[in-house]
Amino acid sequence: MTDSPVWLVTGASKGIGLEVVRAALASGARVAATTRSPEKLSAELPDPNLLALAVDLSDDHDVRRAVAQVQTEFGYIDVLVNNAGYSLLGAVEEVPLADVRANFDINVFGVLTMIQAVLPGMRDRGSGRILNLASISASVTGPAQGIYSASKAAVLMLTEALDAEIAPLGLRATAICPGGVRTDFLDASSTRRPEVTIPGYDSVARTLAALDRLNHNQGGDPARLARTLVQIAALPDPPSRIYLGTDALHAIAHKSDEVRADAERYADLSRSITS
Repeated sequence: MTDSPVWLVTGASKGIGLEVVRAALASGARVAATTRSPEKLSAELPDPNLLALAVDLSDDHDVRRAVAQVQTEFGYIDVLVNNAGYSLLGAVEEVPLADVRANFDINVFGVLTMIQAVLPGMRDRGSGRILNLASISASVTGPAQGIYSASKAAVLMLTEALDAEIAPLGLRATAICPGGVRTDFLDASSTRRPEVTIPGYDSVARTLAALDRLNHNQGGDPARLARTLVQIAALPDPPSRIYLGTDALHAIAHKSDEVRADAERYADLSRSITS
């Protein structure tokens, strides 16, 4: 299978990332997967076409070392899936800046570092697909979600610009924007919240309580999502962004209506700056 596609998937220890590795292997691909516990992943998925790697996504040198290792092992990389990330929830005023920077180091700069490390090889071959996990939260946000949404909005806009840049080179990039998916993403082990809260932010408290109720009851199936990513990677003309899940489609439609209504309501004020 030396001519089979090669995937590189980040954040593969559980949830969506793990299911993407399963789906890619099932499609006949060879898969390199980053995880905090490569031995555990290899034991869970004992497949000769799997290369499990421990990578610190906040360390540029470690990312480039890992990419070089994948290229040495498999020869090239056809599909990059930037899935690693976590949520930081709480009122904007409450969240310590050090925690915000740490969150962006993984959610945004980890994505960017991996892209910059993989692109030279893809450009040399004139083919490649980059799938960046954004979220419906990149386009639709609310109380308690400001930091997480900001990080995912950065991924979304980065991906759209990237796709416009690399499409003439035979490469494509797609921002994947799912709605709620049944994983442990909202568990305490995968989510960060401020240790000190500020009284008065009732809307934040209500949102966090609603997210706790939603946890493990989301409508999205992670295995189906993973199989959909395999389909997207194979599209000859993929979208630069795609919303996955009925809830995501409803949310973006409602948001689009809101933005359009506000644009029309304040159109005269908007036009007033044009000389």
